[in-house]
Amino acid sequence: MQRHIPVTEWPEQGIEYVVPHGGWQGFTSQPLAVADPRVVAFCHALSQRLLALGKAWPDLMALGFWLRPAALQAHLPAYAARSPLGLTLHLVPSNVPTLGVFSWLMALLAGNCAIVRLSRRQDAVQQQLLAVCADVLAESEWQPICDRVRFIRYGHDEAITAALSARCDLRVVWGGDATVRAIRAVPLPPRARELVFPDRRSLAVLDAAGWRALDQAGRQRQMTALAQDISQFNQQACASPTTLVWLGAWSADERGELLAALAAPFAVEPANGMARLVNSQLALASGEAHTHVAVGALSLLQASSLQPSLSVGGGVLVERQYADVPTWLAAGDQVQTCVCVGISAAAVAADLRQYPGTRIDRLVAPGQALAFDWFWDGQDLLASMSRLTRVG
Repeated sequence: MQRHIPVTEWPEQGIEYVVPHGGWQGFTSQPLAVADPRVVAFCHALSQRLLALGKAWPDLMALGFWLRPAALQAHLPAYAARSPLGLTLHLVPSNVPTLGVFSWLMALLAGNCAIVRLSRRQDAVQQQLLAVCADVLAESEWQPICDRVRFIRYGHDEAITAALSARCDLRVVWGGDATVRAIRAVPLPPRARELVFPDRRSLAVLDAAGWRALDQAGRQRQMTALAQDISQFNQQACASPTTLVWLGAWSADERGELLAALAAPFAVEPANGMARLVNSQLALASGEAHTHVAVGALSLLQASSLQPSLSVGGGVLVERQYADVPTWLAAGDQVQTCVCVGISAAAVAADLRQYPGTRIDRLVAPGQALAFDWFWDGQDLLASMSRLTRVG
């Protein structure tokens, strides 16, 4: 029997219904199958709309590319034996505008229904993405999908979060450590799962020998791609490198050329200059950093401790040497993404296996730090959002 959610059982006061606009009426928590053909077809339709936006919306084009049928079908068959969990609640911040839709789509591909609580801080990229989603969901063909999702906004209201949490089978929390702690204090049903993505840091390993082996065109591609990884969300995404790890002997000219390329995106927006100044001075005043060097539109810091609590944004980067990485990571710092510049991801992974106390969840080539991935923070998202029935 289909479980429709009665309007009277759900919180109304203080909620803004973003997509669709009609409140809880018609919303159902009855799941679909994992990789339901209707869901795959919907993802194709959404992919076409996003790709049609063109290069003016690079983040949305990246999501559209990830949703292509060929890309989905290369991954989904591995989950054919899995079943959905049911109703998922997603709590997402504002620092990555596409995050809420990405989280929903992962849950949808696992067959789940979703309530996505967006930040009240609005962003042009997010608004454009939601507008595209609303247009596609409004088509009658996708009514079964529309009935299984609600994007909402509300303030910091624990009562609303508690009411929603009490009905979900999975709660997904994207946010800082403080957010995760606050949400974890809100009870879940006994059998419900929770998937959390707290504060993480990311880095880039820069290998001098590999860099010299590249021709100038290859260097330019890697510099441009790494600059995008670092600057795209003003260093606010957990996957954005905030630490440069130097491997080998870099000449002053090689180092200067690379740093100039990384600085260029931060020079476009004047407000970044003030952010760099404030964040750098805070690091020095608090003792978290002992040296600050300005290189164009970058502030390079030498950290005073293994795990400094630094504010980044505007072009603030910590510098370390590769030889120090095992000690640094073994002290408890957990790295979300490592961008490998001038060296293969496989080579870095092989080297770090001799230090089992380290933890790096993703090793990627330049330009891929912020790419959508089926695996995040060391977790298989589709498996975490579904269940496996053992036969035999």
